[in-house]
Amino acid sequence: MTIKAKEIWKVNINEKVKWILVLYNISFNHFVGVPIYDFEKDDRVYIPSINKFASPNEINEYTPNVVEKRMILKGEIVQINNYELRKVISFTKQSLLEFIRKNTKNDFEGLSYVKWCKDKLNLIHLDNQDLKKEHYHNYDICWIDFGYNIGNELRKLRPAILWRYSSSKEMWTVLPLTSKRDNDKYFYHYDLENRKIGTVKIENMANISVKRIKMPYYIQNKVAKISNNDYKEIIKILKRYYLNSKENELNCFSSKTLAAF
Repeated sequence: MTIKAKEIWKVNINEKVKWILVLYNISFNHFVGVPIYDFEKDDRVYIPSINKFASPNEINEYTPNVVEKRMILKGEIVQINNYELRKVISFTKQSLLEFIRKNTKNDFEGLSYVKWCKDKLNLIHLDNQDLKKEHYHNYDICWIDFGYNIGNELRKLRPAILWRYSSSKEMWTVLPLTSKRDNDKYFYHYDLENRKIGTVKIENMANISVKRIKMPYYIQNKVAKISNNDYKEIIKILKRYYLNSKENELNCFSSKTLAAF
């Protein structure tokens, strides 16, 4: 079962059945779409080829476990044409922009979120030739743009240790830092030897695109790095955090995985 854009699929969520027009795929059979209806409303888009109305305001993501079957008429798979798809996408985009406009206040939080949308687009379209990937190395400390947060998630521009990379340095695993030396007795907060750098927040370890790396973190005109002792202590904490910690009771890393550290 392969789900494609322009097709119409039946989904069943909590015994509520809808027919969904597929706008695009996120991954195999994981797609984004909008419901279609037989009757008109002010916020719906008419699709002549199927004589139905799409509802941009109800855009959503769908996974295989809720999908039942595709729409077929007279033995043929029902799908809209390219012009109709572009029209529905255009109206859906406008609906999302209007939602953002209505649900962001004219304060610093609203401005911060909208600015992050712009910054993220700039990161997405950043030319690979400007990335200077060869300049980044394991255990360097760099400024990372973590973006906008939800709740207590990590946010904003902050330094982090480049721990290891994959995909020809397209992706990095990083250990974020805080400028305050916590000394808070949490075993997963490690104070680096260089007091000018700060504290490693092991619990915020993350995988990021190289495009989020803004620039190296300099101390006395040199790129800051962790010491050999810092490295050894961080390794100990990582093993404890992911394997042996009674505090978090996690057993999700194999010994083979930890060897990569």
